[in-house]
Amino acid sequence: MKAVVFEAYGPADVLRIDDLQDPAPGPEDIVVRVRAAAVNPKDTFIRKGRFKDFTGDSFPQQTGFDFAGEVAAVNDRGTFQVGEPVIGMLDGWKGKTCAQFVAVKRHQLAAKPATLSWEQAAALPLVSLTALQALRDEGAIQPGWRVCINGASGGVGTMAVQIAKCLGASVTAVCGAESHARVKRLGADACIDYRQTDITRSGRLFDIFFDVFGNQPFAAVQPILTPTGTWISTVLKPEVFAAVEQTRTASGQKARLIVVRADADDLAHVARWAEDGRIEPIIHAVYPMDQIAAAHRQQETKHTHGKIVITIA
Repeated sequence: MKAVVFEAYGPADVLRIDDLQDPAPGPEDIVVRVRAAAVNPKDTFIRKGRFKDFTGDSFPQQTGFDFAGEVAAVNDRGTFQVGEPVIGMLDGWKGKTCAQFVAVKRHQLAAKPATLSWEQAAALPLVSLTALQALRDEGAIQPGWRVCINGASGGVGTMAVQIAKCLGASVTAVCGAESHARVKRLGADACIDYRQTDITRSGRLFDIFFDVFGNQPFAAVQPILTPTGTWISTVLKPEVFAAVEQTRTASGQKARLIVVRADADDLAHVARWAEDGRIEPIIHAVYPMDQIAAAHRQQETKHTHGKIVITIA
């Protein structure tokens, strides 16, 4: 099969397409013929070696964590049949979805929403599970709560706006003015242009502050949290770990870190929302697999509106 690989950590140019052996289904495995995969910040961080304590120094390594495709082989005696359209997300730190085939476990899969294209479906799993698990599990969101999404125009941000609305919250979106019309269409009740207004000095109060972009530390956000409000980060940094540890047993304001996990029930949940038109994946651009380096470079600009998707020939 054709797959995107890299032989050393480094810039986007280390990425190339190589011929690898097709994955054979092991016990309880499902092999998926990938039609489209998505690029996430996680992919670029791993490629650059930021998480080599987890990814190691063995090469070649592959890239990609979420995908849409068709079941090609089944060995788990579960509910999926050969030829069935599915979506999924890999756990852990070993990306493998920017390839013609990928072997996955049952808990990493759900049926593909029939209303979505392959590209839209591939853009759904990682960002929707991150937003859902952050708001529901880490933030314990309740209907009527005030939620701020910092970095609302990116992949996780656009999904967090929509999922917060699905869960009954009032949403303030922080992003550039050029994205305000888009995030309002997705359900944001108010928009803040980060270039004009410092949200931490705005005088507003929030039950949840979801720092998707990762540039608002817990201490800076505390003045705009309610007495029992929660700050949620996506960034694996020592200062985030420290804030989480300091507030682990706190009854007042809390700091939390979201580390997304694959979950079949959660995938099925967001797939139903997408099928019903309650959420939609936002795509910035679609690249063919042989332009994977350009796709990574775009992701690294930090000015991507929604998701970047890779089509697999």
